Amino acid sequence: MPADDAITHALDYADRWLAYRRWRLRVPGVQLAVRIGGELVLERAIGIADEATGEPLTNDHRFRIASHSKALAAIAAMRLVDDGVLRLDDPLGALVPALTGTDAAGLTVRELLSHGSGATRDGDDVAFWQLADDFPDADRLRSIATSGVARLDASAEFKYSNIGFGLLGLAIEAVTAQPYADALARLVLAPLGLEATSADIEGASQPLATGHSALHSSDVRAPLGSPSSRALAAATGAVSTAAELSDALRAVVDADDRLLSGTARRRMRQRQWSTSGRDGAVAGYGLGLQLREVDGRTWHGHGGAWTGQATRTLVDAERDVVVSVLANAIDAPAEELAVGVARILQAALEPAAELADDELALARSFEGSFASIWGRLDVVELGGRLLGIAPTAADPLASVDVLTPRGTDRVVIAAATGMGSGHEEAIAERDESGRVVRWRGAWHQHAVDPVPAEAATTA
Repeated sequence: MPADDAITHALDYADRWLAYRRWRLRVPGVQLAVRIGGELVLERAIGIADEATGEPLTNDHRFRIASHSKALAAIAAMRLVDDGVLRLDDPLGALVPALTGTDAAGLTVRELLSHGSGATRDGDDVAFWQLADDFPDADRLRSIATSGVARLDASAEFKYSNIGFGLLGLAIEAVTAQPYADALARLVLAPLGLEATSADIEGASQPLATGHSALHSSDVRAPLGSPSSRALAAATGAVSTAAELSDALRAVVDADDRLLSGTARRRMRQRQWSTSGRDGAVAGYGLGLQLREVDGRTWHGHGGAWTGQATRTLVDAERDVVVSVLANAIDAPAEELAVGVARILQAALEPAAELADDELALARSFEGSFASIWGRLDVVELGGRLLGIAPTAADPLASVDVLTPRGTDRVVIAAATGMGSGHEEAIAERDESGRVVRWRGAWHQHAVDPVPAEAATTA
């Protein structure tokens, strides 16, 4: 079985799985990009860009990628380190004289990049995150620093800080003698040819995806504003597409020497702090990069939460694989969706079994999406195993039925989920074309379209 065929097959299922999850979760729109070895092997836009107008989402729509901005700022900073313009142990006060005499002056570049500075997360007035005030400009950021940013001793523990990355942006401006947006463009965006990516909304080209409110108190999503992040651009301001973001964060993989030295890439990925993932996964933080484990492998990258948008990128630096998911709802589970795609792809990258050509053809002949009054089931071959997957579950591979074909008309449920029908047979009924249209026996399921018709808006 050719490896590229297995990966292509897994990507096809990841595409269908994501489309169904978006529809089920009532997320307006989702962009997906997957890169392997630098090649964009999957680019997808599903759903709508704006619920009010019904405008279809396309691959060209730009999203606010929020805290992905930190990874971009870190790449820019590490380019300056490679060039000898900046050092990780430089104190901020030596780079930005206006901060001399403040408790921010002694914070090092390394502490800012790793969220080890102990600085306040957003300052004492966070009305800007509620769209009730403007984001801080440079004068207000310096005022925050003057009044005191310390909430913990530096290097005491992990403490996420947008203010810290805003201060890093001031340092980049100081050493480059350029506005932060221009420095990011020169150091990162232009060398990679990223024309749809910008440091903030002012430099963003059209079209822009509309951000939407959550469904926690209403059945109707409202459009949310997307203001300039001003002096917090290095922390949260950037705009991009899934395809370009996946290319930008690929800059930290082992095989990509377009921007950074091998030393700089390894330093960025090195765990500085251990943190707790919301789903219980082993997690941590490097220099401008989040770390999390997926099936025993460490993936790097970042996430982002903006007013009306949620985003996540996962990077397997050793295998040169990048998954980016961008969604235009504030409550969209971007992390869950990105991890789901990564797990499906990983099943093909690390196959559980090798099937002969005739065995593979037989296994795939059972594939399809099926439903009953009790639920929905996807039958799909991944990594040499025929699986029964519940696409209603947040994690596609956390709990699956493992199926063994017995001829062309039945499978044995060799391993079943929880209260399932292990060691029993499911009998397949096929139409004239050979497609499975109904299951009997252990299952009573009928063939349905892979995703509901209303989920199929794509670009």
